[in-house]
Amino acid sequence: MNDLDDIFLSYRHSDGDSLAESAAWVFRSHGLPVWHDQTHLPPGHFKRRLQEALESGLSGAVLLITPDMAYSEIVRDLELPRLLQLEADSAFTFAIGSTISGPDGKLDYGAPDRLLPQEGWLLRDFDQFSVVDHAGLARLAGEMAARRVRNAASEGRLRLDIQTRLPPLGTPKVPLAVRTRPPSPGTSVPPPQAWADIAPFLGDLPRLVQVSGVGHLHVTGGAHLSIAFALGAAVPTTTGLVVTVAGQDGNDWGGERDAPVSVVQDEIPLNGSGGDPVAVYLDLVPAAPNTGFRQYVESHSFSRAVEISVAARELIPAAAGRALVTELRRRIGEFAAGGPVHLFMRAPFPVAVMLGRECNTLRVTVYEWEKELETPTYVEVATVSAGRIGGPVLPGTTGR
Repeated sequence: MNDLDDIFLSYRHSDGDSLAESAAWVFRSHGLPVWHDQTHLPPGHFKRRLQEALESGLSGAVLLITPDMAYSEIVRDLELPRLLQLEADSAFTFAIGSTISGPDGKLDYGAPDRLLPQEGWLLRDFDQFSVVDHAGLARLAGEMAARRVRNAASEGRLRLDIQTRLPPLGTPKVPLAVRTRPPSPGTSVPPPQAWADIAPFLGDLPRLVQVSGVGHLHVTGGAHLSIAFALGAAVPTTTGLVVTVAGQDGNDWGGERDAPVSVVQDEIPLNGSGGDPVAVYLDLVPAAPNTGFRQYVESHSFSRAVEISVAARELIPAAAGRALVTELRRRIGEFAAGGPVHLFMRAPFPVAVMLGRECNTLRVTVYEWEKELETPTYVEVATVSAGRIGGPVLPGTTGR
C-alpha cells in the first residue's frame, strides 16, 4: 500500500451526488488526490469496474453518510466491507463524513451503523465529521491531509505540487497534490468556488508542514499567479520555513544563490484622489509589453500606478530569484507607503510564490488577465493578507 495513492469516495448517488462533487474538489484543493466514480470509473460492467478500483492502489477512503445510504446495496455489501478490510492496514486512512444530526442538532454518531450495519464492525468507532457545510468538508479534508503528510517528507522537504488550470487526472504521487477547479467554460481565470475550496487549505498549510516533521516546503507545478501569490502568503517568511519553487526549466528558486537582475520603474500619470489605492504592475517575462494595465488603471480609480519591469527582456535565471523578489518587495512597499496594493502580475510562477511570502505586512488585491472576453481585460479575483488567523485569503473578496 502506497501512502500517496488516491482517497476513495464512497457515497449514495440519489442524495449524495452534490455532496460528493463538493467533497472531491475540497479534498483536491487540500492536496488529496481523489478516486471519484464520476471522474475515474472506466466504461464497462459497473460492479466489476468498481471492484477493480477497490483492489487497485488506495491510501484511504471517506464514507459520506446521507439519509438514502440505507438503500445502497453497493456501499453496504461491496464498497464498505472492502474498505474496512483495507483499514486494518495502519497505512490506510479511513474517516466518515456525515450529514445526519440527532434531535439535539449535533452529529448523530450512531447513524452510520443504523444505515450500513457491518458484521463485526462498529462504524461509530471511526472518526466522524459533520459535512453539512463547506467548512465541515474543509475540516475533514484538513485532517485527512495531516494524516497523509505525516512522515511523507522526502530528503528533508515536503513536496507540494499544484495545478489550477488542468482537469484532476494523472495526479503525481506526492504528499500534497493540490488541484483546484479549472476555469469555467469561456473564461481563463480561477472561478470563485476554486478560491472557496483552497482558502482553508492555505490557512492550514503551515500546520501541515509542521506535521510533516520538516521545515522545508518544495513547490512544483504551476498555477494562476493570483493563487501562486496566495500560496506564498500562506507561508510568509515570518514562519521561518524554507520554501523553494521549481521553475519550468527544473531549477529551484529560493535557494542561497544570488545574481543581480536590473529592473526599471515607470509611474503612469493619473488623476486619482489620495484616498484611492495604488496599482502595481510587474512585467517580468521576455515578451512584448502588455498595454492592458495602462488601459485598466486609466479607466478605474487609483491614486497612483506604476509599472516595474526587468531592464532586459530575457528569461530570469533561478539564481536571481531571491535578490529580485527582495527588490520588488522594497519598491512595492515604498510605492504603497503602508496602504493597500492592487497587484497585476506577468511573471514566472516562482516569482509570484516568493513575492507572496515577502508581502506579509501588506494587504494585496490580486488580478488576473481575462483573455476570453471579447475585449480582454484585467479582473479582480481576491484580496490577500499574510499572517491572518484563518489564512491569507480575506473572506468575501473572491466572489467578483
